[in-house]
Amino acid sequence: MKPMLSFVVLAVLCCAAPLNVQAQSSTVGTAVSVNSQQATITEVPTPSTFSLPQGVDIAGDGSIWYAETSAGKIAQLKANQTSAEFPIRNGGQPVTVKIAASGIWFTDGSNHAIGLLNPTTGSVEEYAIPSGGSPLFLQLAQDGSKWFSETTGVGRLTPNGVITEWMVALEHPDDNIEQLSIDATGNIWFVERNFDGAGAAGTNKVRRLNPNTNVISTYLVPTFGGNPAGVQANANGTVWVSEYYANAFALLYPQVAPHSDEVVSPSTRDASQSGVTVRPAGSGPATGVQTPVAPSNAVVRPRLTLGWIEYTIPTANALAEDMRIDRLGRVWFEGDSGLLGVLNPYLGSFTDYTIPSANSGYYDIALDQSKQELWFTEAGIFAAVTTKIGHLDVTLP
Repeated sequence: MKPMLSFVVLAVLCCAAPLNVQAQSSTVGTAVSVNSQQATITEVPTPSTFSLPQGVDIAGDGSIWYAETSAGKIAQLKANQTSAEFPIRNGGQPVTVKIAASGIWFTDGSNHAIGLLNPTTGSVEEYAIPSGGSPLFLQLAQDGSKWFSETTGVGRLTPNGVITEWMVALEHPDDNIEQLSIDATGNIWFVERNFDGAGAAGTNKVRRLNPNTNVISTYLVPTFGGNPAGVQANANGTVWVSEYYANAFALLYPQVAPHSDEVVSPSTRDASQSGVTVRPAGSGPATGVQTPVAPSNAVVRPRLTLGWIEYTIPTANALAEDMRIDRLGRVWFEGDSGLLGVLNPYLGSFTDYTIPSANSGYYDIALDQSKQELWFTEAGIFAAVTTKIGHLDVTLP
């Protein structure tokens, strides 16, 4: 049951909110001319066919790195459109990649490890997770630690090779911990999701771990069973959450929203380390297909609940998960139903673009802020389609 807002709390939220909210009801799909500019989506086939490409990141030299999970490789798309692939030995299946000065860090679900690829030498080092958990998503902390999600919790790999894991009780047996994000104070935000739809079968919990005190704070998304799947912590202390089956994005104000706290005792052990050297395989320039795409624009009126502002996505059943926040506070996102989009929370406006290749999700994204390019992988989960790496080029007003 959602608490009613007092006039005082409503005023506080409206002053802090990115939008001058005038009502608590949500109006969806009001067509407006927010951005009439055409955009282009370019799609390039992955060097290994049907390779289940997933996590993607952008290097400082402009090259794109991504995981080819089922192929057991990490791929690089260079500026000249040539590719290189680095195999992960021992049946490894990389899921998420993150670029650091030390190389390409990745999660390896099948080897239950966190890995590091040095693309210059071909060295691949893996740090086995002591519990045997299968890592999914990955974030790099400023102190050099690597944070990862696994089925029932989150873990940290320190620079000296020590892994600490914090486990939580899930809402349903088939849930898993999905994405995670690190806030400005070093707290770890993570979300619990499943694929059972909204309502009683869905998930609700957004958690914050303070690794210094081992306190985990739990917040409930504003739509019951909304199924939080993506999370992005902002520098100002607020947190964006994508509600996969509620078809919405929710902005959390942690100091205002109700939550519960508990102390969780972590387990800490040294990670066993193994390493090999691999030889990359290169391929010639890939031919990308450019498709002009027209935007679909709409403005919504967000809904307020205590500590939350919720924006309903105008496109029905968008299945949004992955998000990136740009310097202006806009939310770039993917929808597994087949779209890329931008939410401007200051206007309450959505701009969506349909991905040309139908049924090509799931998608993972990375945002090149300087170019306003949104890179994405097409995993090809929903149909037997050619897997691709692509990018959306658009200049937003």
